[in-house]
Order: sequence, then C-alpha cells, then structure tokens
Amino acid sequence: MLDTRTVSIVSILFFFSLFVSSVDASDLEVIVSTHFDASTIVKGFTLESSDGLMRLGIRPETLNVTTRVDLKTLDPSIMADTLTQEPLGNIYLFDILNKESYDGSDFFFLEIKYPEEAQEDDRLHGRRRIYFYNAVTSVWEELPSTDNPQTQSVRALIHLPYARLAIFEDEVPEVGEASWYAYKGCDCAASPDYPKGSYLVVTSVEDPEKSVTVMVNDYGPDRSVHPDRIIDLDKVAFAKLASVGLGLIDVRVMLLQ
Repeated sequence: MLDTRTVSIVSILFFFSLFVSSVDASDLEVIVSTHFDASTIVKGFTLESSDGLMRLGIRPETLNVTTRVDLKTLDPSIMADTLTQEPLGNIYLFDILNKESYDGSDFFFLEIKYPEEAQEDDRLHGRRRIYFYNAVTSVWEELPSTDNPQTQSVRALIHLPYARLAIFEDEVPEVGEASWYAYKGCDCAASPDYPKGSYLVVTSVEDPEKSVTVMVNDYGPDRSVHPDRIIDLDKVAFAKLASVGLGLIDVRVMLLQ
C-alpha cells in the first residue's frame, strides 16, 4: 500500500480505510493513487476524488491482477480546447494503470456530486448528465446517467479502464410561461424541450404549494412564435395550478427522473 497520505475509501459493500498517495502535480491537477493488491481486489472498493465530489466504485473481483488506480481532479482549463460548453464543476480522470487487470466483463460505478452552488439561487436546474471524453472522435459523449436532485448527484456506469469525465447541464429553460389547451383532458402537456413520454413536475411561481406532474404527449408551444412559453398544459392540469381564465401563468418545470 502507498502510505504518504491516508484517505477514506468507502466499500460498495462496507466501509473501511486504505492508505493511498496524493500527489499535488499543480494547482490545476490533483492525483490520488491507490494500490490494489489481491486482498483488496476480492473485496471491491469505492475510491473518492481529492475534492470529495467524485466516486469510482469497483465491484468485487472486477479487477483481475494487482494494479495502481489513479483518480485525478482536473481544472476545466486543462481541457478548454475540447469544451463547447462549461462543465458543472471539475473534470475527473480515472486510470487503471495495469490494463491487464481489467477485461471489460464488468462495469465501474460512477457518481459525481454537484459542486456547491449559491444558496440564493433556487432555480430548478436543467438535466445534468455525466459525459466522457472520446479521444478518438475528440468529442464529449454522454453516458446513460441518472440525475438525482435529492442526493445532489449524477450517477452512471462505465465499461472503460480509463476515462475523463464531467457533468454537463442541458440548456433547457426552467422558468417561464405556461399556457393551456383542451386536448385529452388529462395531466399531460406539450413541450418544446422534452421528448414524448417524459414526466415533468410543473409548479406555480405565484403559489409554490401548487404543482402538478404531467406526461409530455405532444410538441409545443412554438418558441419562435411564443419565446417566453416553456410548456403548454392540458386544461385539466392547468386548472390544478390556477384558474384557466388567466390564460397564462409563470411556472417552474423540472424533469421527473
């Protein structure tokens, strides 16, 4: 085991401590290195990044032979030339150095927590997902991810022994106008941002105690015609938030995972 610094490693199955080394390469990159021997490979572990926001879960016997695993926390400026939008927080890199230790038959578990956000910013966020950087195509590609606002984190699985990872947020409007139309007479809605079959929680800005969960079953309203409208509620759903006589109300919209 490396012994220059002790960090807490949380097992997928139980908690324990493991000695690891942390090397401060620069202000832009912090590396935590962990040595996996035969006994630790059998148990399975969850490694944690230096900033405490990223976890890499390695299931029991996913690795086959002794290896070192590096977990790096990178300032986004290091990869600025690859970014088309700013990531939410830092970029992370994990590397199973002995590639013979991983045959790809099992997956690694990823969890990245949201970075601390301003307390006064109570806006609902857009969809947040984990992406990995594909060095072959030079493109950030989405991993199937679960965004959980309750735990303030995004989770995903990955079948790679090396990856650079980051959270990106969809630029989907969260606060705007809701109109209504008589369609199916159900808790449903038309959306220009979310695909059919999505479930959304729509909350009145005027009265936050009033909300309704709707399923998207249509497209609209046309934002080129109504730039301030973010959803078109069925009359039944609209009535649960306000009088239909108002025609338009301000709402917040959140994707229900």
